[in-house]
Amino acid sequence: LTGHVVAGLVWLAAGSHCFGLTVWYRGMAAIGVARASQLQLAQPLLTLVCSVLLLGEHLTLAAPLAAVGVLVCIVVTQRAKS
Repeated sequence: LTGHVVAGLVWLAAGSHCFGLTVWYRGMAAIGVARASQLQLAQPLLTLVCSVLLLGEHLTLAAPLAAVGVLVCIVVTQRAKS
């Protein structure tokens, strides 16, 4: 094991995890737990967009359709609550 490997492992195990949870919980406190959990469901679409724009990925038709289906479900549930 090199110093870089250990430092990377420590960052992944502790640093990014704790930082990510801190940001996530502050966001939930700001917008509410229910809305934050619905927002998290948009992650697949955001991941697809980032993979195409940043990594040059080529998508099949099923992946964007499934992600849009999830977004439609999010919109329907958000409107049903209000």
